[in-house]
Amino acid sequence: MPRLSPLHWIALVVFLFFYGFTVFALTRDYYLRHPSRPVAAQGATATSGSMPKVATSAIPETITETNPELLHQRADELFMQRHYAEAARVYQRILELNPDDAEAHNDLGLALHYTGDTAGAIAHLKVAVAKGPQLQRPWLTLGFVNLQAGNRDEAQKALEQARDLDPDSNIGKEAQRLLGVLQGS
Repeated sequence: MPRLSPLHWIALVVFLFFYGFTVFALTRDYYLRHPSRPVAAQGATATSGSMPKVATSAIPETITETNPELLHQRADELFMQRHYAEAARVYQRILELNPDDAEAHNDLGLALHYTGDTAGAIAHLKVAVAKGPQLQRPWLTLGFVNLQAGNRDEAQKALEQARDLDPDSNIGKEAQRLLGVLQGS
């Protein structure tokens, strides 16, 4: 094997550096121009003249239809985006799978309240506190919705219960604040 002079070695290193940089730059450019789509969206095909449909989640819908944890996650996302009617439908699906889920009754009650169905909201919130009397959040929500509906006595009872379960928690402090609002009005 022939011996290479230092000049040859330097030329080889410079060539390899530029070759590596070129491969990196071309690869980076390709992925910037052609970003990968979520797995759930890869099956979707666009019709001519329309934008491709992008999935809002990488989780296939068939899994979320029967997985209460993923359904809770999806419903909470919809609720945070203020899509209360859609969130309510997902919470109802959760309750079809697990009718004893007090948190889902609470979340459905609040979503129904924000859609204008206060009577339905109060009904679900009463179920939530019956199924989870030790849970503070359903009591707070029941008090809040009753306060908004003008049911002062029911609001006071629920808020006092929320406060008494744990006065030092954030929920207990919020219940105390709402009781102050109730007393002041």
